[in-house]
Amino acid sequence: MGEKQQKMTDTLTHFTHPEHQLLLTHKSSTFWCDLCKTSGTGLRYRCETCDFDLHESCTTYPETLSFYAHPWHKLALADHSASTVGSAICCDLCREPVKGFYYKCAPCGFYLHPHCSLSPRIVHSSFHPDHMLMLVPTTGSCSACNKDLMVWTYRCGICSVNLHYKCLFTAGNEGGSVGDDRADASKKTQKAVLTARK
Repeated sequence: MGEKQQKMTDTLTHFTHPEHQLLLTHKSSTFWCDLCKTSGTGLRYRCETCDFDLHESCTTYPETLSFYAHPWHKLALADHSASTVGSAICCDLCREPVKGFYYKCAPCGFYLHPHCSLSPRIVHSSFHPDHMLMLVPTTGSCSACNKDLMVWTYRCGICSVNLHYKCLFTAGNEGGSVGDDRADASKKTQKAVLTARK
Protein backbone atom coordinates (compact mmCIF):
# COMPACT_ATOMS: atom_id res chain seq x y z
CA MET A 1 0.00 0.00 0.00
CA GLY A 2 1.46 3.38 -0.97
CA GLU A 3 1.63 6.60 1.01
CA LYS A 4 -1.61 7.79 -0.55
CA GLN A 5 -4.62 6.86 1.52
CA GLN A 6 -7.75 5.64 -0.18
CA LYS A 7 -10.55 8.18 0.16
CA MET A 8 -13.58 6.64 1.81
CA THR A 9 -16.67 6.59 -0.38
CA ASP A 10 -20.28 5.79 0.50
CA THR A 11 -20.34 2.73 -1.77
CA LEU A 12 -17.62 0.38 -2.90
CA THR A 13 -17.29 -2.51 -5.31
CA HIS A 14 -14.76 -4.94 -3.86
CA PHE A 15 -13.19 -7.98 -5.53
CA THR A 16 -13.96 -10.18 -2.49
CA HIS A 17 -17.69 -9.58 -3.01
CA PRO A 18 -18.32 -8.65 -6.66
CA GLU A 19 -22.03 -9.59 -6.59
CA HIS A 20 -23.15 -6.36 -4.88
CA GLN A 21 -21.83 -2.96 -3.95
CA LEU A 22 -20.86 -2.48 -0.31
CA LEU A 23 -22.31 0.46 1.60
CA LEU A 24 -20.27 2.40 4.16
CA THR A 25 -22.15 1.80 7.41
CA HIS A 26 -21.65 2.81 11.01
CA LYS A 27 -23.31 0.70 13.69
CA SER A 28 -22.34 0.27 17.30
CA SER A 29 -22.96 -3.48 17.10
CA THR A 30 -20.12 -5.96 16.65
CA PHE A 31 -19.56 -7.44 13.17
CA TRP A 32 -17.42 -10.20 11.69
CA CYS A 33 -15.10 -9.09 8.86
CA ASP A 34 -15.37 -11.47 5.93
CA LEU A 35 -11.82 -10.74 4.78
CA CYS A 36 -9.69 -11.07 7.91
CA LYS A 37 -12.16 -13.17 9.93
CA THR A 38 -11.96 -11.03 13.05
CA SER A 39 -14.55 -8.92 14.82
CA GLY A 40 -14.98 -5.19 14.65
CA THR A 41 -17.34 -2.43 15.71
CA GLY A 42 -18.41 0.84 14.19
CA LEU A 43 -17.44 1.76 10.64
CA ARG A 44 -17.53 -0.98 8.01
CA TYR A 45 -18.44 -1.66 4.39
CA ARG A 46 -21.55 -3.86 4.31
CA CYS A 47 -23.79 -5.79 1.95
CA GLU A 48 -27.14 -6.14 3.74
CA THR A 49 -28.41 -8.67 1.19
CA CYS A 50 -25.58 -11.13 1.85
CA ASP A 51 -24.69 -10.15 5.44
CA PHE A 52 -21.15 -9.41 4.20
CA ASP A 53 -18.91 -6.96 6.10
CA LEU A 54 -15.38 -5.60 5.68
CA HIS A 55 -13.31 -3.45 8.00
CA GLU A 56 -12.56 -0.18 6.23
CA SER A 57 -8.84 -1.01 6.48
CA CYS A 58 -9.41 -4.41 4.85
CA THR A 59 -10.81 -2.77 1.70
CA THR A 60 -7.40 -1.22 0.96
CA TYR A 61 -5.43 -4.43 0.40
CA PRO A 62 -4.58 -5.01 -3.29
CA GLU A 63 -5.30 -8.29 -5.08
CA THR A 64 -1.58 -8.84 -5.73
CA LEU A 65 1.56 -7.31 -4.27
CA SER A 66 5.34 -7.52 -4.17
CA PHE A 67 6.81 -8.03 -0.72
CA TYR A 68 10.46 -7.52 0.27
CA ALA A 69 10.61 -10.68 2.43
CA HIS A 70 9.66 -12.78 -0.62
CA PRO A 71 11.05 -10.93 -3.67
CA TRP A 72 10.97 -13.89 -6.07
CA HIS A 73 7.26 -13.84 -6.94
CA LYS A 74 4.23 -11.60 -6.56
CA LEU A 75 1.81 -12.63 -3.83
CA ALA A 76 -1.89 -13.09 -4.61
CA LEU A 77 -4.73 -12.54 -2.15
CA ALA A 78 -6.61 -15.80 -1.59
CA ASP A 79 -9.52 -16.94 0.58
CA HIS A 80 -8.42 -19.55 3.11
CA SER A 81 -11.93 -20.98 3.32
CA ALA A 82 -11.74 -21.78 -0.43
CA SER A 83 -8.15 -23.01 -0.20
CA THR A 84 -6.87 -26.48 -0.96
CA VAL A 85 -3.80 -25.84 1.22
CA GLY A 86 -5.35 -27.30 4.35
CA SER A 87 -6.62 -25.93 7.60
CA ALA A 88 -3.35 -25.45 9.48
CA ILE A 89 -1.27 -22.77 7.75
CA CYS A 90 0.55 -19.90 9.42
CA CYS A 91 1.71 -16.51 8.25
CA ASP A 92 5.41 -16.81 7.45
CA LEU A 93 6.11 -13.40 9.00
CA CYS A 94 4.28 -13.37 12.37
CA ARG A 95 3.76 -17.18 12.65
CA GLU A 96 0.10 -16.71 13.66
CA PRO A 97 -2.56 -18.96 12.07
CA VAL A 98 -4.25 -17.83 8.87
CA LYS A 99 -8.05 -17.66 9.17
CA GLY A 100 -9.44 -15.47 6.41
CA PHE A 101 -7.94 -14.00 3.29
CA TYR A 102 -4.17 -14.13 3.01
CA TYR A 103 -1.43 -13.47 0.49
CA LYS A 104 0.22 -16.52 -0.97
CA CYS A 105 2.98 -17.52 -3.31
CA ALA A 106 1.69 -20.81 -4.70
CA PRO A 107 5.04 -22.03 -6.14
CA CYS A 108 6.94 -21.40 -2.88
CA GLY A 109 4.27 -21.98 -0.22
CA PHE A 110 4.87 -18.53 1.30
CA TYR A 111 1.85 -17.17 3.25
CA LEU A 112 1.27 -13.69 4.64
CA HIS A 113 -1.56 -12.00 6.54
CA PRO A 114 -2.73 -8.86 4.73
CA HIS A 115 -1.91 -6.68 7.75
CA CYS A 116 1.58 -8.20 7.90
CA SER A 117 2.16 -6.98 4.34
CA LEU A 118 2.28 -3.46 5.83
CA SER A 119 5.28 -4.36 8.00
CA PRO A 120 8.23 -2.04 7.54
CA ARG A 121 11.69 -3.40 6.87
CA ILE A 122 13.28 -1.04 9.44
CA VAL A 123 11.67 0.23 12.68
CA HIS A 124 12.47 2.06 15.88
CA SER A 125 11.48 0.46 19.19
CA SER A 126 11.44 1.95 22.67
CA PHE A 127 12.62 -1.49 23.85
CA HIS A 128 15.93 -0.76 22.08
CA PRO A 129 16.02 2.99 21.40
CA ASP A 130 19.74 3.24 20.54
CA HIS A 131 19.49 1.74 17.05
CA MET A 132 16.99 0.90 14.36
CA LEU A 133 15.83 -2.73 14.05
CA MET A 134 15.71 -4.49 10.68
CA LEU A 135 13.37 -7.34 9.79
CA VAL A 136 15.63 -10.28 8.88
CA PRO A 137 15.59 -14.08 8.99
CA THR A 138 17.58 -15.21 12.03
CA THR A 139 17.77 -17.78 14.83
CA GLY A 140 18.33 -17.52 18.57
CA SER A 141 16.00 -16.15 21.23
CA CYS A 142 13.88 -13.03 21.53
CA SER A 143 15.43 -10.31 23.71
CA ALA A 144 11.99 -9.40 25.09
CA CYS A 145 10.33 -12.76 25.86
CA ASN A 146 13.37 -15.13 25.71
CA LYS A 147 11.44 -17.59 23.53
CA ASP A 148 12.98 -19.16 20.44
CA LEU A 149 12.84 -17.12 17.25
CA MET A 150 10.94 -18.49 14.28
CA VAL A 151 12.64 -17.10 11.17
CA TRP A 152 11.53 -13.43 10.77
CA THR A 153 12.80 -11.15 13.52
CA TYR A 154 13.39 -7.45 14.07
CA ARG A 155 17.12 -7.32 14.80
CA CYS A 156 19.78 -4.82 15.79
CA GLY A 157 22.92 -6.24 14.18
CA ILE A 158 25.17 -3.94 16.24
CA CYS A 159 23.86 -5.06 19.65
CA SER A 160 22.43 -8.49 18.74
CA VAL A 161 19.01 -7.46 20.06
CA ASN A 162 16.23 -9.56 18.54
CA LEU A 163 12.47 -9.05 18.79
CA HIS A 164 9.77 -11.38 17.57
CA TYR A 165 7.45 -9.70 15.11
CA LYS A 166 4.76 -9.99 17.79
CA CYS A 167 6.99 -8.62 20.56
CA LEU A 168 7.76 -5.49 18.57
CA PHE A 169 4.24 -4.31 19.48
CA THR A 170 4.44 -5.22 23.17
CA ALA A 171 8.09 -4.95 24.32
CA GLY A 172 8.31 -1.41 25.65
CA ASN A 173 5.83 -0.20 23.03
CA GLU A 174 2.23 0.88 23.35
CA GLY A 175 -0.50 -1.44 22.13
CA GLY A 176 -1.26 -5.11 22.05
CA SER A 177 0.01 -8.02 20.06
CA VAL A 178 -0.55 -8.83 16.42
CA GLY A 179 -3.03 -11.51 17.43
CA ASP A 180 -5.56 -8.82 18.44
CA ASP A 181 -8.36 -7.58 16.18
CA ARG A 182 -6.83 -7.29 12.72
CA ALA A 183 -8.06 -3.73 12.28
CA ASP A 184 -6.22 -2.77 15.48
CA ALA A 185 -3.17 -4.78 14.41
CA SER A 186 -3.24 -3.03 11.06
CA LYS A 187 -3.27 0.35 12.83
CA LYS A 188 -0.33 -0.76 15.03
CA THR A 189 1.59 -1.92 11.97
CA GLN A 190 0.86 1.37 10.21
CA LYS A 191 2.06 3.22 13.35
CA ALA A 192 5.30 1.22 13.17
CA VAL A 193 5.62 2.19 9.48
CA LEU A 194 5.26 5.88 10.38
CA THR A 195 7.81 5.51 13.19
CA ALA A 196 10.21 3.83 10.76
CA ARG A 197 9.94 6.77 8.34
CA LYS A 198 10.94 9.38 10.97
